[in-house]
Amino acid sequence: MLTLGVARAQGCRAMPATGAFATQITPVMLRVLQPAVIPVAATDGFVHLAYAAQITNVGRDPATLEAVMPTDFPHAGAASGTNFVLDMDGKDITGTVRPFGAEDAAKSRDVKRLLGGASGIMFFDVRYRTLAEVPRLLSHRLSIALPGADRPLVEDIDPITVSCEAPVVIAPPLVGEGWWNGNGCCKVISPHRGATLPVNGAMRIPEQFAIDFVQLNGHDGCCNGPVKELSSWPFLGAPVFAVADGVVVERVDGMAEQVPGEVKGVTALNAAGNSIIENIGGQHYVLYAHFRTGSIPQRIVAGTRLRRGEQIGEVGNTGSSTAPHLHFQVMDRPSALNAIGLPFVFDRQIVQGRVSGTATETNERYEAGGDLTVVRGSPVLEMNRMPAEGQVFRFDRR
Repeated sequence: MLTLGVARAQGCRAMPATGAFATQITPVMLRVLQPAVIPVAATDGFVHLAYAAQITNVGRDPATLEAVMPTDFPHAGAASGTNFVLDMDGKDITGTVRPFGAEDAAKSRDVKRLLGGASGIMFFDVRYRTLAEVPRLLSHRLSIALPGADRPLVEDIDPITVSCEAPVVIAPPLVGEGWWNGNGCCKVISPHRGATLPVNGAMRIPEQFAIDFVQLNGHDGCCNGPVKELSSWPFLGAPVFAVADGVVVERVDGMAEQVPGEVKGVTALNAAGNSIIENIGGQHYVLYAHFRTGSIPQRIVAGTRLRRGEQIGEVGNTGSSTAPHLHFQVMDRPSALNAIGLPFVFDRQIVQGRVSGTATETNERYEAGGDLTVVRGSPVLEMNRMPAEGQVFRFDRR
């Protein structure tokens, strides 16, 4: 059953009196890329506020960000939660900016010094132990070093709302053991979390909670043969199920399978490959992407009503996909690009372990056919939690 959290989530704090800080000229601007942030409890034991903000130095002189601290308005002097993010190589990039327009993005990413007029994106993962600790109004305190100044300039940024709407509760789209959550939320700024896109004149973050699901074989690897051959991937063709009752708003099929490790003929507009977008109500839309060619039943077209648990396709390797997987995300609009990614939770899942190593190392090793190191303990049932990045799950059909 679909559950939409339109009422206050259990444990959500009351809204304080709204307002703004005393008027101050702020040469560095911070603007969160969505009107409100929704907290989500994940299978790693934390409640996350995961979001991105545009940082702009509107002055002529360079500005160095010495510290960026999320705060609980109006208590701007006190930190709120623990903010900590890593890049794909495991480097701490908390409080840094990923500039726009860098000539060599690989060498110019994640900096603290912004030239005059420069702008970029800063990523946040603010963690809490309980929902009761999460503020209802989230502000940010910036400490900025400017040329010729005796001391850093401290800026308190007017707050944004932290929503009390609970994340949507849905069923997992897969069944079986060994499903690894690659490129998921929240600590690592993966290609999903880092995908801030200029669409129709606005900055969009459609994939900030997206997951790439791949399945580990008996050796904690990908394949039973050469990685370039699709037949070597045993979970190619695994059934994909609707996560909730809803209505299809878009169906794409007929795109050819990619050769693993190669991506050809892909643009931003067809990156999802063979795919379905489903309207599950309450301004929540689900994208299921990279289906196997021809696996979507012919009866499923725009306007078709889906029932939770019915098969809607098979795992494939179409579109912008270097290896078979299911790309899965929830968003606020029926578009894979022109949307804001929304958090979600699965009603039931079994945590089997966690893959060890940096995101870059594990992704490259897996797609090259190597075995991963999985730290396993006793299986843990997690209910109404978002799957955390790097963990391995079992999903049971019900």
